[in-house]
Amino acid sequence: MTSRTLLLALAGAVIAFIGALCGIGGGLFAVPMLHYMFKLDLRASVATGLCLVGATAYSSTLTEWLREDSTLDLMVVGPLSLGALLGAQLGFRLSKAFDERRLKGVFVVVLLIAGLRMLGRDGVPSMPVAGAAASVVEQGLVAALIGVGAGTVAPLLGIGGGLVVVPALMFAMPGLGGLAVRAASLAVACVTSARSLQLYRREGIIRASLGGPIALGALAGAVAGVHTVHLPGMSQVGQRVMGAILLLTAARFARDVARLRRGLG
Repeated sequence: MTSRTLLLALAGAVIAFIGALCGIGGGLFAVPMLHYMFKLDLRASVATGLCLVGATAYSSTLTEWLREDSTLDLMVVGPLSLGALLGAQLGFRLSKAFDERRLKGVFVVVLLIAGLRMLGRDGVPSMPVAGAAASVVEQGLVAALIGVGAGTVAPLLGIGGGLVVVPALMFAMPGLGGLAVRAASLAVACVTSARSLQLYRREGIIRASLGGPIALGALAGAVAGVHTVHLPGMSQVGQRVMGAILLLTAARFARDVARLRRGLG
Protein backbone atom coordinates (compact mmCIF):
# COMPACT_ATOMS: atom_id res chain seq x y z
CA MET A 1 0.00 0.00 0.00
CA THR A 2 1.46 3.35 -1.07
CA SER A 3 1.55 6.36 1.23
CA ARG A 4 -1.00 8.13 -0.98
CA THR A 5 -3.42 5.21 -0.76
CA LEU A 6 -3.04 5.07 3.00
CA LEU A 7 -3.59 8.82 3.31
CA LEU A 8 -6.76 8.63 1.23
CA ALA A 9 -8.11 5.70 3.23
CA LEU A 10 -7.44 7.43 6.55
CA ALA A 11 -8.98 10.67 5.28
CA GLY A 12 -12.02 8.75 4.06
CA ALA A 13 -12.43 7.09 7.46
CA VAL A 14 -12.24 10.39 9.36
CA ILE A 15 -14.61 12.22 7.01
CA ALA A 16 -17.12 9.35 7.04
CA PHE A 17 -17.00 9.18 10.85
CA ILE A 18 -17.90 12.87 11.06
CA GLY A 19 -20.55 12.44 8.37
CA ALA A 20 -22.20 9.50 10.11
CA LEU A 21 -22.13 11.40 13.39
CA CYS A 22 -24.05 14.42 12.08
CA GLY A 23 -25.90 13.09 9.02
CA ILE A 24 -24.00 14.32 5.95
CA GLY A 25 -22.23 12.45 3.17
CA GLY A 26 -18.89 14.23 3.53
CA GLY A 27 -18.52 15.77 0.08
CA LEU A 28 -18.07 19.15 1.76
CA PHE A 29 -14.66 17.92 2.97
CA ALA A 30 -13.73 15.44 0.25
CA VAL A 31 -14.13 17.75 -2.74
CA PRO A 32 -11.75 20.50 -1.51
CA MET A 33 -9.20 17.86 -0.46
CA LEU A 34 -9.23 16.23 -3.89
CA HIS A 35 -9.18 19.60 -5.66
CA TYR A 36 -6.39 21.29 -3.70
CA MET A 37 -4.25 18.41 -2.40
CA PHE A 38 -4.52 16.04 -5.38
CA LYS A 39 -4.89 18.71 -8.09
CA LEU A 40 -8.06 17.39 -9.73
CA ASP A 41 -10.19 19.91 -11.55
CA LEU A 42 -13.36 20.83 -9.69
CA ARG A 43 -15.76 18.69 -11.72
CA ALA A 44 -13.56 15.59 -11.38
CA SER A 45 -13.20 16.33 -7.66
CA VAL A 46 -16.98 16.39 -7.25
CA ALA A 47 -17.38 13.17 -9.24
CA THR A 48 -14.60 11.35 -7.36
CA GLY A 49 -15.77 12.72 -4.00
CA LEU A 50 -19.13 11.04 -4.62
CA CYS A 51 -17.34 7.71 -4.11
CA LEU A 52 -16.87 8.73 -0.49
CA VAL A 53 -20.41 10.10 -0.19
CA GLY A 54 -21.90 6.88 -1.53
CA ALA A 55 -19.74 4.67 0.67
CA THR A 56 -20.60 6.75 3.75
CA ALA A 57 -24.31 6.74 2.99
CA TYR A 58 -24.63 3.01 2.26
CA SER A 59 -22.37 1.89 5.10
CA SER A 60 -24.13 4.16 7.61
CA THR A 61 -27.60 3.14 6.49
CA LEU A 62 -26.84 -0.59 6.54
CA THR A 63 -25.22 -0.32 9.96
CA GLU A 64 -28.22 1.63 11.27
CA TRP A 65 -30.65 -0.90 9.78
CA LEU A 66 -28.89 -3.83 11.46
CA ARG A 67 -28.89 -2.28 14.94
CA GLU A 68 -31.57 -3.52 17.34
CA ASP A 69 -32.25 0.09 18.35
CA SER A 70 -32.35 1.34 14.75
CA THR A 71 -34.03 4.74 14.25
CA LEU A 72 -34.33 4.44 10.47
CA ASP A 73 -37.89 5.54 9.59
CA LEU A 74 -38.86 4.45 6.07
CA MET A 75 -42.06 6.53 6.26
CA VAL A 76 -39.80 9.57 6.29
CA VAL A 77 -37.02 8.26 4.03
CA GLY A 78 -39.37 7.30 1.18
CA PRO A 79 -40.99 10.74 0.64
CA LEU A 80 -37.65 12.48 1.24
CA SER A 81 -35.95 10.41 -1.46
CA LEU A 82 -38.71 10.92 -4.03
CA GLY A 83 -38.76 14.65 -3.32
CA ALA A 84 -34.97 14.89 -3.59
CA LEU A 85 -34.91 13.17 -6.99
CA LEU A 86 -37.64 15.48 -8.28
CA GLY A 87 -35.91 18.53 -6.82
CA ALA A 88 -32.58 17.60 -8.39
CA GLN A 89 -34.12 17.63 -11.87
CA LEU A 90 -35.74 20.98 -11.11
CA GLY A 91 -32.52 22.41 -9.74
CA PHE A 92 -30.54 21.55 -12.85
CA ARG A 93 -33.13 23.31 -15.02
CA LEU A 94 -33.17 26.39 -12.79
CA SER A 95 -29.41 26.63 -12.35
CA LYS A 96 -29.01 29.10 -15.23
CA ALA A 97 -32.05 31.21 -14.37
CA PHE A 98 -31.18 32.34 -10.84
CA ASP A 99 -28.94 35.15 -9.68
CA GLU A 100 -26.21 33.21 -7.88
CA ARG A 101 -25.15 36.16 -5.73
CA ARG A 102 -28.64 36.84 -4.36
CA LEU A 103 -29.40 33.16 -3.84
CA LYS A 104 -26.21 32.61 -1.89
CA GLY A 105 -26.87 35.78 0.08
CA VAL A 106 -30.20 34.35 1.24
CA PHE A 107 -28.53 31.09 2.21
CA VAL A 108 -25.90 32.89 4.25
CA VAL A 109 -28.69 34.16 6.50
CA VAL A 110 -30.56 30.83 6.57
CA LEU A 111 -27.47 28.76 7.35
CA LEU A 112 -26.31 31.20 10.01
CA ILE A 113 -29.66 31.01 11.80
CA ALA A 114 -29.79 27.20 11.52
CA GLY A 115 -26.18 26.81 12.66
CA LEU A 116 -26.60 29.10 15.66
CA ARG A 117 -29.78 27.32 16.72
CA MET A 118 -28.10 23.92 16.51
CA LEU A 119 -25.20 25.23 18.58
CA GLY A 120 -27.59 26.58 21.21
CA ARG A 121 -28.18 24.98 24.57
CA ASP A 122 -31.44 23.21 23.70
CA GLY A 123 -30.76 20.56 21.09
CA VAL A 124 -33.29 18.16 19.56
CA PRO A 125 -33.73 15.07 21.79
CA SER A 126 -31.96 12.02 20.39
CA MET A 127 -35.06 9.80 20.53
CA PRO A 128 -38.64 10.48 19.32
CA VAL A 129 -40.77 12.56 21.67
CA ALA A 130 -44.01 10.86 22.72
CA GLY A 131 -47.06 12.67 21.33
CA ALA A 132 -44.97 15.09 19.27
CA ALA A 133 -44.98 13.16 15.99
CA ALA A 134 -47.30 14.35 13.20
CA SER A 135 -49.74 12.08 11.36
CA VAL A 136 -48.32 9.75 8.74
CA VAL A 137 -49.82 11.80 5.88
CA GLU A 138 -48.65 15.13 7.27
CA GLN A 139 -45.21 13.71 8.02
CA GLY A 140 -44.93 12.33 4.50
CA LEU A 141 -45.92 15.62 2.90
CA VAL A 142 -43.45 17.62 4.99
CA ALA A 143 -40.67 15.12 4.23
CA ALA A 144 -41.42 15.27 0.49
CA LEU A 145 -41.31 19.08 0.49
CA ILE A 146 -38.00 19.05 2.36
CA GLY A 147 -36.68 16.53 -0.16
CA VAL A 148 -37.70 18.74 -3.08
CA GLY A 149 -36.00 21.73 -1.45
CA ALA A 150 -32.81 19.81 -0.72
CA GLY A 151 -32.69 18.32 -4.19
CA THR A 152 -33.27 21.70 -5.82
CA VAL A 153 -30.63 23.70 -3.98
CA ALA A 154 -27.93 21.04 -4.29
CA PRO A 155 -27.20 21.69 -8.00
CA LEU A 156 -27.97 25.40 -7.62
CA LEU A 157 -25.44 25.98 -4.84
CA GLY A 158 -23.16 22.95 -5.05
CA ILE A 159 -23.93 21.73 -1.52
CA GLY A 160 -24.87 18.28 -0.28
CA GLY A 161 -28.47 17.44 0.50
CA GLY A 162 -27.64 16.66 4.13
CA LEU A 163 -26.78 20.30 4.80
CA VAL A 164 -30.43 21.07 4.01
CA VAL A 165 -32.18 17.88 5.13
CA VAL A 166 -30.76 17.71 8.66
CA PRO A 167 -31.63 21.24 9.88
CA ALA A 168 -34.94 21.25 7.97
CA LEU A 169 -36.10 17.97 9.54
CA MET A 170 -34.93 19.03 12.99
CA PHE A 171 -36.89 22.27 12.84
CA ALA A 172 -39.96 21.02 10.92
CA MET A 173 -40.31 17.63 12.66
CA PRO A 174 -38.44 17.80 15.99
CA GLY A 175 -40.57 14.95 17.30
CA LEU A 176 -38.60 12.51 15.12
CA GLY A 177 -35.54 12.83 17.35
CA GLY A 178 -31.98 13.63 16.36
CA LEU A 179 -30.96 10.04 15.65
CA ALA A 180 -33.85 9.47 13.22
CA VAL A 181 -33.11 12.77 11.44
CA ARG A 182 -29.46 11.81 10.96
CA ALA A 183 -30.39 8.32 9.73
CA ALA A 184 -32.98 9.67 7.27
CA SER A 185 -30.53 12.17 5.79
CA LEU A 186 -27.91 9.48 5.13
CA ALA A 187 -30.51 7.09 3.68
CA VAL A 188 -31.57 9.77 1.19
CA ALA A 189 -27.91 10.21 0.25
CA CYS A 190 -27.90 6.56 -0.84
CA VAL A 191 -30.38 7.45 -3.58
CA THR A 192 -28.91 10.78 -4.64
CA SER A 193 -25.28 9.62 -4.63
CA ALA A 194 -26.08 6.51 -6.67
CA ARG A 195 -27.84 8.59 -9.32
CA SER A 196 -25.05 11.17 -9.40
CA LEU A 197 -22.34 8.52 -9.66
CA GLN A 198 -24.21 6.93 -12.55
CA LEU A 199 -24.28 10.23 -14.44
CA TYR A 200 -20.61 11.03 -13.78
CA ARG A 201 -19.57 7.50 -14.73
CA ARG A 202 -21.03 8.07 -18.19
CA GLU A 203 -18.76 11.08 -18.55
CA GLY A 204 -15.73 9.01 -17.53
CA ILE A 205 -14.30 11.58 -15.10
CA ILE A 206 -14.33 9.56 -11.88
CA ARG A 207 -10.73 8.87 -10.78
CA ALA A 208 -10.94 5.32 -9.45
CA SER A 209 -7.33 5.40 -8.21
CA LEU A 210 -8.39 8.11 -5.74
CA GLY A 211 -12.04 7.27 -5.25
CA GLY A 212 -11.40 3.61 -4.42
CA PRO A 213 -9.16 4.11 -1.36
CA ILE A 214 -11.21 6.99 0.02
CA ALA A 215 -14.39 4.92 -0.30
CA LEU A 216 -12.81 1.92 1.44
CA GLY A 217 -11.79 4.11 4.35
CA ALA A 218 -15.29 5.61 4.44
CA LEU A 219 -16.90 2.18 4.81
CA ALA A 220 -15.10 1.64 8.12
CA GLY A 221 -15.39 5.21 9.36
CA ALA A 222 -19.14 5.29 8.80
CA VAL A 223 -19.68 2.09 10.81
CA ALA A 224 -17.73 3.59 13.71
CA GLY A 225 -19.66 6.84 13.43
CA VAL A 226 -23.08 5.15 13.61
CA HIS A 227 -22.16 3.11 16.68
CA THR A 228 -20.66 6.19 18.32
CA VAL A 229 -23.68 8.43 17.76
CA HIS A 230 -25.90 5.91 19.55
CA LEU A 231 -23.87 6.29 22.74
CA PRO A 232 -25.50 8.46 25.44
CA GLY A 233 -25.09 12.17 24.71
CA MET A 234 -23.39 11.70 21.34
CA SER A 235 -26.45 12.68 19.29
CA GLN A 236 -26.21 16.15 20.81
CA VAL A 237 -22.50 16.21 19.97
CA GLY A 238 -23.40 15.41 16.37
CA GLN A 239 -25.87 18.30 16.36
CA ARG A 240 -23.16 20.67 17.60
CA VAL A 241 -20.78 19.44 14.90
CA MET A 242 -23.50 19.95 12.30
CA GLY A 243 -24.09 23.48 13.63
CA ALA A 244 -20.41 24.29 13.22
CA ILE A 245 -20.43 22.89 9.66
CA LEU A 246 -23.44 25.06 8.79
CA LEU A 247 -21.66 28.16 10.07
CA LEU A 248 -18.52 27.30 8.08
CA THR A 249 -20.64 26.79 4.96
CA ALA A 250 -22.35 30.14 5.57
CA ALA A 251 -18.91 31.76 5.82
CA ARG A 252 -17.89 30.17 2.51
CA PHE A 253 -21.05 31.46 0.83
CA ALA A 254 -20.48 34.93 2.30
CA ARG A 255 -17.00 34.93 0.76
CA ASP A 256 -18.48 33.86 -2.60
CA VAL A 257 -21.07 36.66 -2.40
CA ALA A 258 -18.34 39.22 -1.65
CA ARG A 259 -16.28 38.02 -4.62
CA LEU A 260 -19.28 38.11 -6.95
CA ARG A 261 -20.14 41.62 -5.74
CA ARG A 262 -16.59 42.81 -6.42
CA GLY A 263 -16.74 41.22 -9.85
CA LEU A 264 -19.96 43.06 -10.66
CA GLY A 265 -18.43 46.28 -9.39
